[in-house]
Amino acid sequence: MTRLTMFCLLAALSGPCRAAEGILIEMEKPERRQSNEKGFGEVFKDPAAFGGAVLTRFFLPGNVEYKFVVAERGEYSIWLRYAAKQNQKVAFAVDAPESAGRGKSETVPLPATGELVGPSAWRWTKLGSKALAEGEHRLVVHSAAIRPDCIWLGILGGPPEAPSARDAERIGETRKHMERPIEPIAPAWLAEAEGYALPAWYDAIRVCAHTRLSWPWRTKNPDAFQHAGVMLASVGFKEVARHMRSGSEAAWWPSAVGDVQPEARERNFAKEVIDEAHGAGCRIILYHRHMEDDWYAKVHPECRVLNASGEPVGKRGPKVCLNTPFADFVQVRLLELAKMGADGFYFDEVHMEKPVCWCTACREGFKRETGLDYPAGADPYDPAFQKAIEYKNVVMERVFRKWRAAIHGVNPECVMLVGSNTYPAMNDRHFTNRLSRITDSMKSEFNLAARAGNNRIFAVGGPFAMPETDVRIALGYSICRDSCDGRPPHVWAHGLGDPVSTRFAAAGMIANGMVANLDVSEGRLPEKELFADAVSLGNRVSPAFAGMRPLRWGLVHFSEWARDYYLPDEAEAWRKVLFPTYGAFAAMLRSHLPVGIITDSQLEQGRLDGCGALFLPAPDRLSEGMRRSVEAFRERGGVVVEQREAWRWHEPGSTAAAGRDFISALGAAIGHAPVVAAGGETKMQMVAFSGGGRLTVALVNDFSWVQTGVGAVKRPAKGAGTKAGVRKSAEGEDEPTIGDKGGVPPACRGVVVTLRAAKRPGRVTELVTGKALSVAGAAGDWRVAVPDFDCMAVLVVEPGAG
Repeated sequence: MTRLTMFCLLAALSGPCRAAEGILIEMEKPERRQSNEKGFGEVFKDPAAFGGAVLTRFFLPGNVEYKFVVAERGEYSIWLRYAAKQNQKVAFAVDAPESAGRGKSETVPLPATGELVGPSAWRWTKLGSKALAEGEHRLVVHSAAIRPDCIWLGILGGPPEAPSARDAERIGETRKHMERPIEPIAPAWLAEAEGYALPAWYDAIRVCAHTRLSWPWRTKNPDAFQHAGVMLASVGFKEVARHMRSGSEAAWWPSAVGDVQPEARERNFAKEVIDEAHGAGCRIILYHRHMEDDWYAKVHPECRVLNASGEPVGKRGPKVCLNTPFADFVQVRLLELAKMGADGFYFDEVHMEKPVCWCTACREGFKRETGLDYPAGADPYDPAFQKAIEYKNVVMERVFRKWRAAIHGVNPECVMLVGSNTYPAMNDRHFTNRLSRITDSMKSEFNLAARAGNNRIFAVGGPFAMPETDVRIALGYSICRDSCDGRPPHVWAHGLGDPVSTRFAAAGMIANGMVANLDVSEGRLPEKELFADAVSLGNRVSPAFAGMRPLRWGLVHFSEWARDYYLPDEAEAWRKVLFPTYGAFAAMLRSHLPVGIITDSQLEQGRLDGCGALFLPAPDRLSEGMRRSVEAFRERGGVVVEQREAWRWHEPGSTAAAGRDFISALGAAIGHAPVVAAGGETKMQMVAFSGGGRLTVALVNDFSWVQTGVGAVKRPAKGAGTKAGVRKSAEGEDEPTIGDKGGVPPACRGVVVTLRAAKRPGRVTELVTGKALSVAGAAGDWRVAVPDFDCMAVLVVEPGAG
């Protein structure tokens, strides 16, 4: 039976307050969904909704059914809370026969609410009244072009207050708490990341094979399990990421702690896997699942992750909380593997439970740190809940700091890649820029920032302009890379359908300063035909990126500090902070200017070396440390552009105009950008890198058309149009991107790169073709004509003589 909530509330009526009793039915939790249309009644998260979620795509033919129990006979008023852009009608039935169709339902007009998201989008409308006897009843609501939130059946008074009104004071209290963070924006321990240089091997390899050869593959495909390094090296791969622990299973080696696979008690399979990869000439990064463990959960049940109801949580086995001694248990195993010669660890997913864990350790630790009682549930308007998210993030930072120091202590060449979850999409508080700073680098996924799940506020309609997919992906990459102080993240791309898609995907990731982590099917190793061209391309251009870091001329401030102030109202956070961040980045990207991201901690520390223009999306939401850094930058002659009220980036039809105005506001500063490109296709991207006196200019054609995921649509020929399809992520979820999904773009022609150096550049080489390019022009205006390219061009500019 659908879970219901029985209320006894005080309703504000004319005269004295009276008790209002009733039943609240959350519509995102139907007993039954009936529709022939895929996607009907999907769940959409909205903090302004009761329960934080509503139904979308409700306009498709279908209905939803709910069962509820009435404890007291009486006349019940039936109310619907919903959002609708235009006036609509909805049909519903109470206790109609199972076989009755829509014709047996009552139809009620619903006035438009004007919007589909945010606190102002929702309203209650009375559907009617019904005499109900004690016992179980059935309610059916038929499809309509609305976004339904909940149903209220009450005896006295009207429905309960909407969350937006009910929690206005609590939002203010939450903001007060956020002004007093558990950790400072730029804590002293960030000094641990000062001067950190990645091992040369990691920086020099920009294409990697990823394969999920988990323990069952030992017998399922023993040849691949034992010889994956040799197989993948035959394609040209020099780096392999493969599973060493996929879930909660026992260790593959004779570990000093926990459970060990029976076959591994006398045989070290982990060492064999590592040595085999090294023998094939490959570096090896171990995918090590660090959130689940069967043995530990059984022996230490007090350390298990719990939900708000106190129930244990699991995914790939029982989850164990890292805020317990389990973190030390994991560390022992990591050090064992590091001593065996592992070149890196790949920490996937969320690390700690989202939104928070309700175990005893988290409850007690939170109380010690904040003095607050732990939240009773995941109420986004509860100050304690928002503070608990902050506390969880701090715990993650502490755990990974400890692990990194320990790993580097036994193997300085071993890197730690930490999954960012949805951080590149900007709208989720899980993960922080501080954690980015002290990881060796980040792990992300090919189109993560642009996936529909991270962009439901746009993808399902509403008052916002639709972001462009290629910009969302590029911005997500920049957030990953730049929050890690320019260190190249690993970006996983799975389910690539054909060699052309694979080559474009690799080019897009590498050009943006990433390591292209290409997923190779375990059952089809080594898939040479699919990957050979991409790997060859990656190997040719990798030397251009070794030891290089992004050129920091145009910086856009990505402010978690400002975003968190406006949450849990995600729409307001997008209007006030995130859309200006996206818009300014898009404007500079489209103008082929060197653009990147600066985070809160970096800005507070004044990390503005090489920056000529800084954009502040929320200038009124800066810490004192950030303000001091901005003023010092101004005094040095830096150009600061602040968000203006007239720049309505979020409004449909206004984004482009805001972008033009923003570029105009940069003024003469644009003429001082050290490198700029012109020509090519509209969605061509230019990303520049510098280091050791050299300059690398990466140019990449549009790659956002590439589809990834299980069931990706194959694109067998260049220029072939394709049908958009729904792909599945590794977790089995739909993985579509937002925006257009066109075919392979035309080649980029007539591209000219302008270098604004005083001295004539030295040798300029395009690495994809190996051609030496000529330089024309004069001081401050050196021009290099780039040969036409279908996918990617990479220019290496040596310093001039004298």
